[in-house]
Amino acid sequence: MALDVIVFLNVRTWLGQTSAGDPIPALLLTYPAQRAEGVDPGVVNDVMHRVAVSLGAAPAGSTVPEVGVRLGVRGAHALMWFPGCSYALKITRPEWVRALASYGRAIIEVGLDELSTVTTAPEVDAYRQNAREGGRLYLAVADVGRRPPGGEA
Repeated sequence: MALDVIVFLNVRTWLGQTSAGDPIPALLLTYPAQRAEGVDPGVVNDVMHRVAVSLGAAPAGSTVPEVGVRLGVRGAHALMWFPGCSYALKITRPEWVRALASYGRAIIEVGLDELSTVTTAPEVDAYRQNAREGGRLYLAVADVGRRPPGGEA
């Protein structure tokens, strides 16, 4: 994954639930919507599909893969590692990071369409539902741990 993609990602976090009803930290990665001229939807799709594939995520509706260590906790932030990349996505949401450290894993969602950085929680929920129904949402369960040597997660 390229550094310019990692720093560009739009990150939303919340405390979700597993299929068994247990609490689990969750995060959604999307392409931030442009304020002026739009970006070619094909470009957005390609970039976000690469993000999903690099994390080992699968389309919503299929079995959610457990992708191993992709997250680490360092003080007040979490880091998300991408296989084969020497850079990490830094997530600074204190309550979410504490929950991540406590639970030891998280659900990762990757949306293939743009989402504004100023979207409200109900709009994010609608985006997730529409993306799921339209086959535009990918999911994975990632563990918290130490980054493996060589940047491979």
